[in-house]
Parts: sequence; C-alpha cells; structure tokens
Amino acid sequence: MLLESPAINHIKRCKPLLGTYVEVSVLSESDDKALLSITEDVFSEIQRIEDLMSFHSPDSELSFINKEAYKHSCSISKEMEEVLTVALNLSVITNGVYDISIAPTLVKNGLLPDHSLDIDEQANWQDVSIANGNIRFKRKLLLDLGGIAKGYAVDKALCLVENRVKNITINAGGDLRMKKWQGKTVGIKTSNTKGLKSIISMPMHQAAVATSNNSYMDSNQSSIVHPFTKKTVKDKKSISVFASSCMLADALTKVAFLSANLKPFINSTNTKAISVDENGNIQNLCEVL
Repeated sequence: MLLESPAINHIKRCKPLLGTYVEVSVLSESDDKALLSITEDVFSEIQRIEDLMSFHSPDSELSFINKEAYKHSCSISKEMEEVLTVALNLSVITNGVYDISIAPTLVKNGLLPDHSLDIDEQANWQDVSIANGNIRFKRKLLLDLGGIAKGYAVDKALCLVENRVKNITINAGGDLRMKKWQGKTVGIKTSNTKGLKSIISMPMHQAAVATSNNSYMDSNQSSIVHPFTKKTVKDKKSISVFASSCMLADALTKVAFLSANLKPFINSTNTKAISVDENGNIQNLCEVL
C-alpha cells in the first residue's frame, strides 16, 4: 500500500520591525493555525532582540549601557554579550575598520537620535571591556549595533523555530537566512544613477546573505562611515556577503565597503562577497574556500 505524503502548507507574512520590513516565508506540514503561530514566534523573537539592541529606544539595554558603562561595570544579557563579542573580535581582525563606536558620527549626521550624552572624541572599540557577563567603558563613548544586530535577530528567530518547519526564509530588509538554502537563489536589489531599481538573481552560497546598498542614498546620508576619517562612504554600489550566519554577513558588508582587500579579514569557510555597481556590473570581491 502506498501512503500519501502529508500535504505541504505555505504561509508568507510581513511586519515592520528593525526599522525595515521583515518577511517570513514558511513551508510545513502543519495547518494554517500552526503556521500562524510559528510566524508570530518569529516576529516576537525579532522584536525581543530589537528591544535589547535598539539605539533609538531610550529604554533598550543598549541605551542603558551607553549611559552607564563609563560610570560603572554593567551586567549584560547573554544576547548582548554574544553580539558585542563578535563585533569586538571583528574590530581586532580588521584592525579597527569595523567599529561599533562610530555612533557619535551617525548622531552628528542625523542618522541616529541625539540622546544628549557626552562622548570622548578619541574613544573607540578598544575602550570597551567585557568580562564575566559585564561591560565597562574606559572612555565616554556610544555604541551602535545597527550594522550587526539585525542579522543577529534573523539568526535567533530562525533557530527558534527551524525544528518545527520543513523550510523557512526570513528576510529583514536584505538580511536573509534560509533553513534549506542549497540550490536556492536570492534576488539582490540594485539601483542605477537614475534611481531605477532592479533585482539581480544570485545563487545562495551559504545559509545567509546580507546586502548593504549605497547606490540609492545621498552620499551625505550614508550610514557607512569610515572610523578613521569619520567620513561617509560615497561609492554608489551595493555589497552582498554570503556567510554561515546572518549576523556575520551583516557585519561583513560594512567591512567590504570600508576595505579594499577583504581576504585578510574574512576567516569563515566558503564565505563569498560580491559588489554590484550602479551599472549592474557584478564583481566577486573575495571567496574563501
């Protein structure tokens, strides 16, 4: 006797979170009610991470750290410790090209809210100390996790529900991760000099991909700032990084904008970085095999 395979159900939902739109696509043998529950769990987890790591919210854990960590050692959540540890390790690997203490410049440029906190102009990532679940600033500084926390939120949400679904894709404004990514493609948004948007289809090289697009932004409003010069990146292009986690891919897109040579900075097997210029030309920046 042949047994019928269970029917595969599909749901796709979208919500505004993380300062963008988060799309969740789920394939499962569960019914509609169960799929709705799964997507709600995804959105709730992403909201939880945003509540911890938002620079904009004065009530977030990050805002508390920015206000208090120079005055005294502050206990931090395991999620915050995980993200900060990865970010500071990237700062070491990139010799400071990746620097989450660039927030004061983003505030000055009007890209982040001004919470009226004093800062030391000479402070950087080297003034951040993490030990035994606590953080302390050696100088007055501001941290912004906008270039890494979005990817981390996607990772956490997918890992929370992946055992309950056949397949799932979470896309948070270009930070995307799939459970079953082999043989799949992803559409990468680009924009030309006339502001016309298009989508380039690329094969997935890893479970996650993140894209930073500077081609449609005014160069003075770019959120990508070089930590050494404090100047915004003016290159009109998009950069996508494929990696094992969305957090790593998210962070490395900023490194790719700021560094002419990625190879010394990427230490993840089978990582791939591509650049798409304003004319749609694709360049393979680096591939570690």
